[in-house]
Amino acid sequence: MSTILDINDLSVDVTLDKQNHNVVNGLNLSIKKKQKYGIVGESGSGKSLTSLSILNLLPDVLSISNGSIILDESTDLTKLSKKEMLNIRGNEISIIFQEPMTALDPLFTVEHQISEVLRFHGKYTKKQMQDMIIDMLEKVGFAEPKQLLKRYPHQLSGGMRQRVMIAMALICKPKLLIADEPTTALDVTIQAQILDLMNDLTQDYDTSILMITHDLGVIAETCERVAVMYAGTLVEESTVEQLFDNPTHPYSVGLLESVQSLGDKTKKLYSIPGNVPAPAELKESGCRFASRCPHVMDICRQQDPPLFQIDDDHTSRCWLYQEGGEKSNEYRSSNVEG
Repeated sequence: MSTILDINDLSVDVTLDKQNHNVVNGLNLSIKKKQKYGIVGESGSGKSLTSLSILNLLPDVLSISNGSIILDESTDLTKLSKKEMLNIRGNEISIIFQEPMTALDPLFTVEHQISEVLRFHGKYTKKQMQDMIIDMLEKVGFAEPKQLLKRYPHQLSGGMRQRVMIAMALICKPKLLIADEPTTALDVTIQAQILDLMNDLTQDYDTSILMITHDLGVIAETCERVAVMYAGTLVEESTVEQLFDNPTHPYSVGLLESVQSLGDKTKKLYSIPGNVPAPAELKESGCRFASRCPHVMDICRQQDPPLFQIDDDHTSRCWLYQEGGEKSNEYRSSNVEG
């Protein structure tokens, strides 16, 4: 299967008090065509910065210091001008933000905001645009889409606004849809509906999904592959099944342990001790998770761990696996028993 997006050795720096601090460190990942790929981690892990880097939407204090982002095996997005990126955004790559009330303009109607995308990326008559918008609104679950055209965002519920955002994101049939915490502000029932809708529509349009979330339940529901990020570093990558059945990095294990099973009143809610370090607190060498890791060793504080191959389709950035996986069985067993 061909690749729709290749991120190679991506690093992002933030400038604070005239000093540069690394916030995304040497990120490598590939998303295949029609694939649903997830990035999961706590706030401050660098997952949203990754999505903003892809679209060249980083704030002025942030900048890409190294690496490439290759779209469709041909175009390096880091080399494009702002004008060239305007042709990419909304057309080849679209994004759904986590809070549609702030993403949608309160001064314009639903029809006006979706038609803006069509006006910018194509040449359509007013009638053609209206027909396309009505058709897309119907596809995202609105029973009477014509009545929605003249409404403003404040006249819609949270779930309705998110459906409008999905319609806007997919109206030009993009190659890649980035969903940045798309269900955070929604109740559980609406969350499930939105995730099912995204799955169905991306299959219809052969669109790949990059799901950015802190919610492992969302990853389990929507994704095929997953990257776990911590403090700007990819610490584990595998299929979703492998991550849930056989997590290898101590941070991944901690994330899964912190998920409370519905109805399980006997299990005490687990939390990973400590906090994600701020950019200025990150050390130049050593594992970024060392200060919070229950299995920390001397080498963890001294040297950056590489990504070790656990299985054919599974990597982990942890010194526990430096001997080619010999320690992994013992570690997995202790986690299962614990």
